[in-house]
Parts: sequence; C-alpha cells; structure tokens
Amino acid sequence: MTPRLRIALGLFCLAVFGLLAAQVLLHGPMLALDLDVSHWFAAHRHRGLTQAMLLVSELHETPKLLAAAGLVALGFGLGGQLGAARTVLVVPAGMLLNVGLKHAFGRARPLHEDPLVQIASYSFPSGHAVASTVFYGMLCLLVFAHARSRWLRAAAAAVAVFMVIVVGFSRVYLGAHFPSDVIAGVAVGTLCLLPFLRLAGRPSPAARALPAP
Repeated sequence: MTPRLRIALGLFCLAVFGLLAAQVLLHGPMLALDLDVSHWFAAHRHRGLTQAMLLVSELHETPKLLAAAGLVALGFGLGGQLGAARTVLVVPAGMLLNVGLKHAFGRARPLHEDPLVQIASYSFPSGHAVASTVFYGMLCLLVFAHARSRWLRAAAAAVAVFMVIVVGFSRVYLGAHFPSDVIAGVAVGTLCLLPFLRLAGRPSPAARALPAP
C-alpha cells in the first residue's frame, strides 16, 4: 500500500472514530439508532444463531487471541524471521490501547431484560472488534508479506474481513455492544495496523524467489 493510501485510510478511520466518539460524549442523535438496533436484535433472537454467536464471541476472548498471536510470533521467531515476529506486537498493543479508550469514555453497555451476556467493563469501543481487527489484519499482512499468489492474498483478505464482520456482529447480536462500539473498534484496530501496511506490498525475499501462479 502506498504512503498516500495509508494516510487516506488513517484519516478516514480517525474521522469515523472521532464522529462516533463525539456522539458518545455529547449524547448525539446517532445513539438513538444504536438503541433501536440493539433492541431489535434482542427481540429477534434465534436459538441456533445465539449458540453460534456465543461460540464466536468465546473463541475471540482476549486471552485466547493473545495466546494465538504468541504462537504466531514464536513460529516466525524460531524461523529466524524476527521482523514478522515483531509484527505480532500489534495485537497486544491494540488491546492495551482499547482498555485505555474504554476508561476514557466510560460508556455503559446495552441493557436488556433478558441479557445473553453480562460484562462489567465499559462498552466503547468494542474490545472484540479491536482484537479481531488487529489479529486477523496481522495474519493477512503476514500472508501478503510471504506469498506472491494473488489468489492466496485475496483469500487472506476475504477471510480477515469476514471474520471481523462476524465477530463484530456477534457482539451486537448478543447485546454486549452497540453498533457504534463495534465500528469504532474496527477503526481503532485499523489505525493500529497502519504502521505495518507497507508489508502488504513488499513480499519477503523467500516469497519473491517463488514463481507466481
């Protein structure tokens, strides 16, 4: 990705986060949409979908993603690819930033008469959204850096986007977050990935030595 595109993407994410943060702080009109969507999902639950979303949410809890990221870093580190191993640091860094933002905004989570999940921490931005964005984004960047195949790169990008959407949807469906929490979390996670986006256009020497399909 070119520097101009990285700057444009960064400005866009900052604008999205800034707009949503202003709505939260000033109790803007967009929050009414948050409430409507949250209540709609609470009134239209399906047992099978609920079980699936609970599983998705559980698999993407902070300790599990940190452990998975640690295994990725260990694998690259043992292989002598320290640059790739350092890229994994974006995962704990993004999660730590999210904790600070949660306490800065102090937004309460959605309230429902029959909640599917009960969480004591703050709501804005969504930790699952930040974590899934930096985790799957990191994996996607590593694929881009080590593979020349356009099909493999496209598949990695598609899987990353799909998983972030699914994880974000699970948080809204379960009533753990408002939609704006999830969107803000994706924006924060993307901002954390920006310093590493140069990897997407620069395959490793090993990858450059391979013939492209």
